Amino acid sequence: METEPSGARNEPGCLHEWLFRLRSVESVKGDGAGGLKQQLVFSYALVVVTSGEVQLLLDRQQVDLEQGAVCVCPPDRTFGTASMSGNSEMYVFYFDVFGRREEAEDGLGPVKEAHLFSHSGKITVYPSDELVSMCGKLFSGWRSNDKLGPFRCQIDFQELLYHIARNSRAKPDSAHAALEFAKQYIEEHYTEPLTVDRLAQMADLSPKYFGDLFKKKYGRSAMDYVAELRLTQAKRLMAQSDLRLRDIAHQVGYADEFYFSRKFKKEIGISPAAYMRSRRRKVAVYSPALLGQLLPLQIMPFAAPLHPKWTEYYYRKYRNEIPVHISAYRHHQEWEANIELLRQVPADLVLALDDISEAEKQALEKIAPVFYLPAEGADWKRQFRLLAEFLGESWQAEQWLQWYAHSMQAGKERLRQAMAGESVAVVRMLNDSLFLYCDRGMAGTLYRGLELKPAYDCGQELYDVPVTPAELGDLNADHLLLMIRQESETLGSWKRLQDDPKWQAIPAVQRHRLCFLTSDPWREYSAYAHLRMLKQAVRLLSAVRPS
Repeated sequence: METEPSGARNEPGCLHEWLFRLRSVESVKGDGAGGLKQQLVFSYALVVVTSGEVQLLLDRQQVDLEQGAVCVCPPDRTFGTASMSGNSEMYVFYFDVFGRREEAEDGLGPVKEAHLFSHSGKITVYPSDELVSMCGKLFSGWRSNDKLGPFRCQIDFQELLYHIARNSRAKPDSAHAALEFAKQYIEEHYTEPLTVDRLAQMADLSPKYFGDLFKKKYGRSAMDYVAELRLTQAKRLMAQSDLRLRDIAHQVGYADEFYFSRKFKKEIGISPAAYMRSRRRKVAVYSPALLGQLLPLQIMPFAAPLHPKWTEYYYRKYRNEIPVHISAYRHHQEWEANIELLRQVPADLVLALDDISEAEKQALEKIAPVFYLPAEGADWKRQFRLLAEFLGESWQAEQWLQWYAHSMQAGKERLRQAMAGESVAVVRMLNDSLFLYCDRGMAGTLYRGLELKPAYDCGQELYDVPVTPAELGDLNADHLLLMIRQESETLGSWKRLQDDPKWQAIPAVQRHRLCFLTSDPWREYSAYAHLRMLKQAVRLLSAVRPS
């Protein structure tokens, strides 16, 4: 069993206790190339932002980083970028930590839980100029042909760690950084007694100014955010443990279990006891899109359609948390096999869209009670609210929708500054044919939500119109959003099209204002898919710059 060096857990920031070995250095730029995909690391990863703004996902926690900000990802965790501003750049240093181990022959062994600096989470280094210079020097040295370069980098990396430890500050010195600091502190300490006065004092702002800024930036007051985190954690504990209500109340920050019960019922709509009974049902999702309606409600199904291609995002992120995987490939054609699989699991409730065949409905209803949601003509928000009401999760749904609306407003303001009224058109490619395209998700996200200027207007909100490269050139869209079907025939046609003079003559092509949309999430109509559409659109379009 691995043990840490003496004092490692109780004296964070004692760098002299350990030895470090740099493994590799990576530079990531916010140039629209996709950032850094979420990855599992087996070593430590030190992330240093040297310009712009980066939203880092550390497992499921989002950390907002700006120039001079540093974050450490320990081994056996996942990290990646949720978004990067167009001018952003960050360096990732992968390294190992070694410390004293009594059972090791040489007295040294790997340490996986070393607290390297005096505080965890986001670290801000002041001033940032020297930090930027050191990272650039390290990256250049690592890539050089000098045989002694890697050895020199080991020394420079020690200098970098020393510089961060010497010049890091936990408290911010700007209003923007103050809010980020306060929000991060709330997320780490929401189970403790918190007040606006205390949070404002920590952020070095007056209580009123802090309160107004926090609500403007995050769409809710600081104390509402505290309560939301507490209730969400309480619901998670109710669903996943056998703790008594008193213990759950204490764990999430309420000393009085009766006050907690009253607040829970007021906010959630049902008593904690009734909620615990309802959440312990084993829910099976039958229609793929309904997984994207269920997850924002903080409910993990017992069974769901998962496939590494057709539901790639859900498969990659949740396959280990969902015990039973039914087929998501040609779903309606393989329904009998899915029904047979569901017969073998103890489902208490099945969720399905009402567009399935009568034979499927009859078979499902023999397994467990089925709740059908409207497939055609139902706005995703209405469908989301219907599902939440049925499951007793209306509070969670409204909290999520409020946050989504705030994210949409922030994205709209960001693109208004980045694009200055420039027009967009979505083009899909199937085999060797092009189509001007707009489905329900695009209409709601791109044009109604983000209020982008459409380059094409046929008088209808939804359309799928054949178009030639010459006609696209006449359209003169400032930006083209491309959906290229990922199969051999279409990909071959796409490769040939790029050499076509008529394609090369399109203004957006000449200016390199092309963004590629993935079918997942853009072909899915659900709450979670819309959030992912929003994030992808803002990331892609805010990163595009004229050549």
